Amino acid sequence: MLAKLLKHEFIATGRLMGVLYAVVAIIMAYIIGSYYIGRDASEAVSTSQMLGMMVLIVISSCNFFLTTVVMVTNFQKSLYGDQGYLSFTLPVKSVSLLASKVIVSTIWYIAAFACLMGTMAIMYFVIKEDYIGQESYAMIESMLPLLLGGKSLATVITSTVISLISFFIRFAVLSIEVYFAISIANTRLFQKRYILWIIVFSLGIPYIAESISTLISDNVDFGLSVSADSIKIVTDYFQLDAGASFINLTTIIISLVFGAAFFFATHYVMNKKVNIR
Repeated sequence: MLAKLLKHEFIATGRLMGVLYAVVAIIMAYIIGSYYIGRDASEAVSTSQMLGMMVLIVISSCNFFLTTVVMVTNFQKSLYGDQGYLSFTLPVKSVSLLASKVIVSTIWYIAAFACLMGTMAIMYFVIKEDYIGQESYAMIESMLPLLLGGKSLATVITSTVISLISFFIRFAVLSIEVYFAISIANTRLFQKRYILWIIVFSLGIPYIAESISTLISDNVDFGLSVSADSIKIVTDYFQLDAGASFINLTTIIISLVFGAAFFFATHYVMNKKVNIR
């Protein structure tokens, strides 16, 4: 049943997001294709390629905000708006209903992140010195070995994967926090001005959670030391090897705790406190 819920969620949110990313894919394909096809004939980036880059930058900059708007609108409409009575009468557990929305919104956040990374990759690997200038491009290339710090490829890949997982967990937790904020705004106490309270809670709850997370992580040194050829767990900054970078595991653990807490809190509010319009 969860698979059917996920399919329905993708259809409901994909009307806008799917079209948006289809446009992004077309623009990226055009820039990459036209650059490699025509790079022997002209060294300069064409006006259409530059225009495409500008569109990608604008979309990448707005994607996280747009994703949040679509996520909030769909959650409000499907659970607490006109579709609420139908959603809650489906022969599925409410926890599956909530889980499907969290999974789909997280995937859209990951897509926004991928769009941003793709835009940056095109700027670097495709446009190269034509866009950022030959001297700047040469300087960036010369700095890459320093940024890697002599780390092995396996070490770099492992630390990158861990960092990406951390990002994706944060996206999922952000989704849950916003859903909790919407649910609280639809309780009897706040429902008369629920739009205002959705905005207030959607901004306030993640901010408070992030502040608590930052406070704890600043005072608890627990993470991974990534050196040239090894990754090891450390419990104090003084244990870091010379030249090693630090991946903070405390923030990941806190995010998981907050995510679980907000998920079950949202589930409770959905079933016990919310007034469906």
